[in-house]
Amino acid sequence: MPGSETRSPLPSLFRRRSSGDITKNLASVSSSLLPAFGTVVDDGYLHLKKYVIAPYDRRYRWWQTFLVVLVVYSAWASPFELAFKKTATGGLLPVDLVVDAFFAADIVLTFFVAYLDKTTYLLVDDHKKIAARYITRLFFPMDVASTLPFQTIYSLITGEMHDGETFGFLNLLRLWRLRRVTELYKRLEKDTRFSYFYTRLLKLISVTLFAVHSAGCFYYWLAAHHDTASNTWIGAQVEDFKHRSIWLGYTYSIYWSIVTLTTVGYGDLHAVNTGEKIFNMSLHAIQHWPHSLYNRKHDKSHCPCCRPYFCYEECDQSDIKICEQE
Repeated sequence: MPGSETRSPLPSLFRRRSSGDITKNLASVSSSLLPAFGTVVDDGYLHLKKYVIAPYDRRYRWWQTFLVVLVVYSAWASPFELAFKKTATGGLLPVDLVVDAFFAADIVLTFFVAYLDKTTYLLVDDHKKIAARYITRLFFPMDVASTLPFQTIYSLITGEMHDGETFGFLNLLRLWRLRRVTELYKRLEKDTRFSYFYTRLLKLISVTLFAVHSAGCFYYWLAAHHDTASNTWIGAQVEDFKHRSIWLGYTYSIYWSIVTLTTVGYGDLHAVNTGEKIFNMSLHAIQHWPHSLYNRKHDKSHCPCCRPYFCYEECDQSDIKICEQE
């Protein structure tokens, strides 16, 4: 009925099946509001309230995909601006403001997107319920905190541009946006139109590039804030590196990060002071822990599902039933 507050996302053909079957079949996908890319949904039977967007609307999904592209920039810029703080008030500042504006628009748009009730599997299109659900969850404060341009706000209030370290660390809140990339990969992994192997390979490459970039930027930040510049990993090789080209420092940082994370370790760039040694030890510990966890989750002997590629997550009853049918 047009006046109801919930709308079913399932065609009438599927609604004729028993509710128990529907619940079991949807149990594995209820964690995401959006279906997999390969899912075709007929919007003709939906009659949502005015100014309410279906979460699987094609235009909304294109908007979400566009935001993922902006997330890639944020993932690169946030650690980079922390290490090389001159860029935060220079050429990257206008780009940051434009990107923040798009995510601010997405915050507003979220108040008009229907959501799936996980208990009834019905779309809720009531504006008050949509707003209450978004505001009372962690997503809203984190979305706002990761979008506010703190440095620009400070400049407008005080009338001066401040490039202190506080703003550099506040900009790291933008990394919260990486959850969108995680959600994208989850949808791609369930999409039968894309190779699962190449999707996982692309995900591995993405994580590796981010780890290399972040480790290099944080390591340069340690050297730039040491009391004695010559007593650092890069200062021992590059004299007066703080006043040299930004891209020279970034090249050295990425070079060190790659040879370290790949365990090559040529020895030409090495830890000099205590802080750098602690950072290196912590980095190696963090590097090997996810690798061992990944191997444990891919142990096929403990997976009740006949599809080994499901073993990176716990197999649910729906997956096991599919295996039994096959």
